[in-house]
Amino acid sequence: MKVTNYLVLVQSRPFGVSLLIAGYDENGPSLYYTDPSGTFWQCNAKAIGSGSEGADSSLQEQYNKDLTLQEAETIALSILKQVMEEKVTPNNVDIAKVAPTYHLYTPDEVKAVITRL
Repeated sequence: MKVTNYLVLVQSRPFGVSLLIAGYDENGPSLYYTDPSGTFWQCNAKAIGSGSEGADSSLQEQYNKDLTLQEAETIALSILKQVMEEKVTPNNVDIAKVAPTYHLYTPDEVKAVITRL
């Protein structure tokens, strides 16, 4: 079974609430973006929050459905590193995967991804 990867970048957002909702079911992985008006879209790669315009553009350019999980992790963190005002560390970045089950990376797992950058 081939698992499609989805890329998600989230930074704090001071006005309104936007959400990225990721899940996995019998149809495979899904990613939805909701904006403050309540409108939602299904997407494959999305960034929201501070610096999201540049990050979202980079995600759209670099994402493809044939990425491995390791490639997706590296792309997501390298884009996040470009738009964050501070250094990317295991203390200020969380990574989670949802397919086929949810897993929040430990600080050591995040550090391993960061060292690949």
